[in-house]
Amino acid sequence: MTLYIGCMMPDRALDECALVRAVTKVAIDLAGQRKQAIQNKVPIIDILFLLPSHQEKADFTGLRLRSFNRAEQILRIESAVPEKMLESIHAENYVFAILQDAIDAAGLFFTEEAILFDVPGHLALVDFIVQKNTMH
Repeated sequence: MTLYIGCMMPDRALDECALVRAVTKVAIDLAGQRKQAIQNKVPIIDILFLLPSHQEKADFTGLRLRSFNRAEQILRIESAVPEKMLESIHAENYVFAILQDAIDAAGLFFTEEAILFDVPGHLALVDFIVQKNTMH
């Protein structure tokens, strides 16, 4: 798969929060699309949602490009999750918005690196999953 998402949870109490449930649901939806051609190309985007806790908080807001492994063609992007999103009814929409922003940011990064990356194809995949979820 070319899109991976996950959570960094500094506190086990966050295991069942709305945002973790949303990330898990979207990750399952992405895995369900693994046969799509767009999901079988490199480079890979690995998005990590950094959840805040009383002990630990990201030292930035929004998204940041964490690293790029040129050999494996994996771009790691981190998203600092605002505390208000942990139990928000909009958690799933937030996850989709971060995915879209991360794809756009990856597109800019890969353009600068002269690496082909299908931004419209990845955005279409996310839109497909959004539409699938709003039909239920």
